Amino acid sequence: MEKKNRSVFRRLYVLFGVSMLVIYISLTAVFLLYAQKQRDNVVEELQNRVYHNTQIMEQQFETIQKLEQNLITDSRLQSLAYDDALNVYERSQLIRSLQAHIQELCAANNSIDKIAIVFPKESREINTETGWGVKTYKALDRKGNDLASTLVYERRKLYMELLYPLTYSTDEEYRPDCGIIITLSQSYFREILEALGGGDTGAFLALEQKSGVPGVILQTEAEGSQIFQDWKNQNQTADGTEESAADTEQGKLRSHGTEYMLVRRQFPSYGVTVGAYCSAKKVGGASAWALAVMGIVLLCITVLFFAILYQTNNAVSRPLHEVVHAFGEVEKGDLDVRIYHEPHDEFGYIYAAFNRMVQRITELMENVREQSRLLQNAELIQLQSQINPHFLYNSFYLIRIMAKNEDYDQITQFVTSLAKYYRFINKEVNQNIPLQREVEHMQNYIDIQQMRFGDKITVEHEALPAGVSEYRVPKLILQPIVENAYNYGMKDILEDGKIWIHYVKTETQLEIWIEDNGGGGSEEHLKEMQENIRDYEGRAAGHALSNIERRLKLAYGEGSGLAAQKSELGGVAMILRLDLTKTLE
Repeated sequence: MEKKNRSVFRRLYVLFGVSMLVIYISLTAVFLLYAQKQRDNVVEELQNRVYHNTQIMEQQFETIQKLEQNLITDSRLQSLAYDDALNVYERSQLIRSLQAHIQELCAANNSIDKIAIVFPKESREINTETGWGVKTYKALDRKGNDLASTLVYERRKLYMELLYPLTYSTDEEYRPDCGIIITLSQSYFREILEALGGGDTGAFLALEQKSGVPGVILQTEAEGSQIFQDWKNQNQTADGTEESAADTEQGKLRSHGTEYMLVRRQFPSYGVTVGAYCSAKKVGGASAWALAVMGIVLLCITVLFFAILYQTNNAVSRPLHEVVHAFGEVEKGDLDVRIYHEPHDEFGYIYAAFNRMVQRITELMENVREQSRLLQNAELIQLQSQINPHFLYNSFYLIRIMAKNEDYDQITQFVTSLAKYYRFINKEVNQNIPLQREVEHMQNYIDIQQMRFGDKITVEHEALPAGVSEYRVPKLILQPIVENAYNYGMKDILEDGKIWIHYVKTETQLEIWIEDNGGGGSEEHLKEMQENIRDYEGRAAGHALSNIERRLKLAYGEGSGLAAQKSELGGVAMILRLDLTKTLE
């Protein structure tokens, strides 16, 4: 089985394509990992900001709580609250001293707006603004009336309160002896939230209310409260408690159709929750640059890939395909093909060498054709010289008998036919003649032979098919076969001999059948005739049948030629096959 040709360049293109695919996959994996790293860096940066800023916030809460504890245990405050022996001067001195002290504390701490020392039973207070004054004490709305809670949001202000004596009682009649109420600076904590959020991130601060449900009290963006609430709804269990009790937590949530990344930290001791959030698009935007660079790199590689393919195709593949195509055309027999290559490179040399080769083959083919024509002429001359002397002898003998019988009309007809015969043999110089002319010569020969054999042999000659009269054929391809039929096929026939000449035409081929009912139809005789026909393949071409076979194949190609087979009449059928697609000059 013939193996199918495989293109070297196709295999190279496949290898190159696979290599580029590996590069694409590798680069894509690297960039995706880099993009993921960028996203992780954004989240990690957000976590770090939350942790750092909430640490500051927690330190401030602790500092304020310690300040409260120090104040509540201050001997001056204790004297004012419990020493009934103090006179008016002593009390005024203690009040001025405490006022100066809390003013210093307030000025020293940016997170404090105001400090008040309250005496609920006396309905008095000392504050940083007005000093000693009358003030009816009203308990802050604490979570569950838990008097131990120290961070309260009320009347749009944030307070830290420490009462003395400290109690966990929920008795509505409870009135402490004294207490410290510190109003926290919301602007200070808002600055912490803004620093926590950064330029593209929102933040909020939530505090547990009396109902026990945390509510946002400070936020950097309008949607902070809703985002916190959606977070609560997403993480609450059926009984209203949170699923996670972790102090610091990070995750995703969806609010108003937008997905957010949220980092949250809790201070359970203060009931405070601080969170920072940014949209997932912003988180993804951190990796957008990496993905954009990946797209640009892959696009550049793709452009480079196709540029290399284009240049390879123009510089190597296309010229090589053109050479292969040109060789294919030469293989089909087209020797007029020429190829040209403008660049002065290796293919320019190959193209020039190919053109020289084809030109040389053309010259050699012309030489071969000329030698073939000379050989055909020589063989035709040889064939003409092989005319059976018995034919001439028999012709003269027949003329003698006609003269003796004084049959002058028949003598005239015989001599006329004989003259036409020799004029065609000796005067027809063209080697390729119209088929009609060749048939006329064959018919003239039949007329001569019929004068000799008379009624012993009947010749049935059908008319030529339409359209082939002017079709040119090599000279002397029919008469020698008819002569062979008379000399060999009819030699033992004493009566009822028959020769049948007919034609079979198709669109591309014409077959000329010359059949007889002689005794040459045996397998041995047919085999001998077939060997005589094949003489053109190497043995001496001295036989008329091999001469005709050789000239037909030289003129029309291997699809034409001469064949012998058993005739339906009982003798031999000689078939000449002519290729109507070939035109002879």
